[in-house]
Amino acid sequence: MRTAVARRGSPSAHLETPTMQSGTRVATAAPPSPPDADRPHRRDRVRTGVNIAIGVLLAYLVLFPLGMLIYSSLKDSELKLPFQIPGFTLGNFTKIFSSPRVLEVALNSLIFVTGTVVVALVISVGLAYLFERTDLPGRRFLAPSTLAPMAVPATVMAVAWVLAANPANGPLAILIRRVSGLSVDIYSLPGMILVAGIFGVPSMYLMLAPTFARLNLEFEEAAATSGAGWLTRTRKVVLPLTLPGMSAAAMLLAVIALEEFAIPSILGTPDQIFVFSSLVQAALQPPSGLSDYGRASAYGVLLVLLSLVMIAVYRRQTRESHRFRVVGGKGYRSSPVRLGRWRYPVMTIVLLYVLVAIVIPILTLVWTSLTPYLQPISLDSLSGLSFANYGAIFANPSLTHAIVNTLVISLVTATLTAGLGLWLALASARGGRAGRALFDLSFLVFAVPSVVLGVAVLFLYLFLPIPVYGTIWIIVIALTTRYVPRASRMIQTSLLQLDGGLEEVGRVSGARRGTVLRRVVLPLAAPAVTRTWLWVFANALGELPIALLLSSSDNRTVVVLLWDMIGESANYPEASALAVLLLALSAGSVWWVNRRGFQQHM
Repeated sequence: MRTAVARRGSPSAHLETPTMQSGTRVATAAPPSPPDADRPHRRDRVRTGVNIAIGVLLAYLVLFPLGMLIYSSLKDSELKLPFQIPGFTLGNFTKIFSSPRVLEVALNSLIFVTGTVVVALVISVGLAYLFERTDLPGRRFLAPSTLAPMAVPATVMAVAWVLAANPANGPLAILIRRVSGLSVDIYSLPGMILVAGIFGVPSMYLMLAPTFARLNLEFEEAAATSGAGWLTRTRKVVLPLTLPGMSAAAMLLAVIALEEFAIPSILGTPDQIFVFSSLVQAALQPPSGLSDYGRASAYGVLLVLLSLVMIAVYRRQTRESHRFRVVGGKGYRSSPVRLGRWRYPVMTIVLLYVLVAIVIPILTLVWTSLTPYLQPISLDSLSGLSFANYGAIFANPSLTHAIVNTLVISLVTATLTAGLGLWLALASARGGRAGRALFDLSFLVFAVPSVVLGVAVLFLYLFLPIPVYGTIWIIVIALTTRYVPRASRMIQTSLLQLDGGLEEVGRVSGARRGTVLRRVVLPLAAPAVTRTWLWVFANALGELPIALLLSSSDNRTVVVLLWDMIGESANYPEASALAVLLLALSAGSVWWVNRRGFQQHM
């Protein structure tokens, strides 16, 4: 009689078992496999597919444009496009380093970045200490007032300061000349530093305010018990404990200042004062009209390298900040430092800052938009004010086209960026080690200044057979690339606060992974996604360098039209009217962002 022996692991081992007693085969049912046995493998396949898709997307948005930038920098293409030139050369870098102008531009850039950081840091530290640590009267009004430049696009801020502090008829310049006898020239490196520093105060203040708010008063009380005065306590206790936060904020602002374009271009170009960002644009769009693509790309590569160094220093600073945590548990309390007789003098100083830095430039901008020609603010000129400039710009058919382009670009960019940012944040939080690596890779865009990104995208889509050059979609692609890393980090913060047990409960209840994501994770992350969408929309409205480098007659935006009014026709009254409209649109968007953020925390 035959005996069938089923080997372990073979199909027959589960389907039938031979018996010697009866000589017949008796079929036995295999033990049922658990219904979720294949789910881990399926989840792994889905996770791998998602990570691959994100990797391809990042390569398309980030690596390809940077690759084209490096490719162009190695081409001797003064007047021709880089892919029309055979062979490779280091001639562009040789010309740059052998030119005496590069030393001047490097020195200007160093002074501009350092000065901007110092001005913003001094003002921000003072405001953060006063608003978060003292009993300064009027803090509820003064704190939002000092954050007002957040609602002003950099281009509008530069135009406002040109009108307020120009040597001819600027009210600030006239006031300073009458009071002190000193002449003020906003078209200078100190003028650029002052305006960029004031523009950087809100972002630095928002980074520093929590640091000062979380300081435990017991450290200062212990120093006071030892006989230390206020100045000694501040110098030896408060500032050392906040130094990591200040250094990290300073490094991040240095990166922002290095890529700042509108302020140094508008204030520096009249006297031929260039920094790296304005020099890249000048090489691509010179007054002569003869572009030097190779040299512009080489400048862009150098600018990216400088930004990468500063980003690396910034990340190192933030990694070490945990060593300076000072908030305790139940014993933590924050009592204000009493200013005593200095309360109202200090409040007056803060009010003067708000008046000089924000109110007077914006009022001068509004005043100029109502005048027929440039003239100082005076009671005698009130009778000549009118809305004729607003009527002129609305009668301009190119303005209507620019407004439509601006709104479409901002809406589509905000939607794409919020969606891709959510996707990338989910990959980081739920995609394992590969997802986190891709998330960190996207941080590379932080080191790419917007003017350089515009150059890279320009060359890429002149080379690729994709018909987006000269349309609004090339600007959408560039802006989405610029804002996705920031958006993903804004959304990731909210995802990290979600308890994983909520998703586990949904899976234990039998819900599929997609259902849990749709019914549990997305509703909880929706406020962060909405806030991110609004933030991107507000910033896309005033983005100048990318829109300027990628503009054509069909895809011009409002901010490009404003740039042309200033640079080509120097029609400041009409340019001021357009700037006021852009300011109103941007301020409304920022207000809506803050309003949504406040409602989400109620």
